[in-house]
Amino acid sequence: MATDDILKIVGLVLASFGGGAVIVVGLASWLGNLWAGRILQTERAKLDTQLEALRHELGITKSAYEHHLDLILDYYATFYMHYRLCQRTAHADAHRELPDGEIIHTKDEFIKALGVFLKDWAAQEGRIRLLLPTKLLTVHEEAIAKFNEFKRAVHEFTPAEPIPRKKEEAFRGVEEVKSKLEAGLREFLRTESLLK
Repeated sequence: MATDDILKIVGLVLASFGGGAVIVVGLASWLGNLWAGRILQTERAKLDTQLEALRHELGITKSAYEHHLDLILDYYATFYMHYRLCQRTAHADAHRELPDGEIIHTKDEFIKALGVFLKDWAAQEGRIRLLLPTKLLTVHEEAIAKFNEFKRAVHEFTPAEPIPRKKEEAFRGVEEVKSKLEAGLREFLRTESLLK
């Protein structure tokens, strides 16, 4: 055999391997792309499912937060209304009602308004006990105790009582609880971070 014949045979063998190799590489590439596409599709479907679950959870959380916010704001409004009544009672024995000029004794006004407060407070307390975190529930219990101390001081009050009066001293405890409650609610509702 001549060198030309050997080169032709080697060229034919290489050409046959080269063409098959191109076909094998082409098929492998096509199969790789097909599998990658399917894997990507499967992963995308899993991620879409997880994303939809997170959207649903976020929607529930947002709805619950808005509902809880309303309940907590109602609770604090009731608390604050009673706090203001206590403040007025602690700092004055009487006030003149305009326009008729009638003198209203704050002790009588406090006792008269106490029933409405207790009714509102009792209506909200069950839900509040479920919504408030343990730290704020402790402050809530402390508020009840301080309001009761103030109520006793008002019931025992006489104008001849020496200064500082028991009702004024008892009101300081109510003020301290109010500050704790406001700070705790701001933290719980994240109002400080929302306002930044």
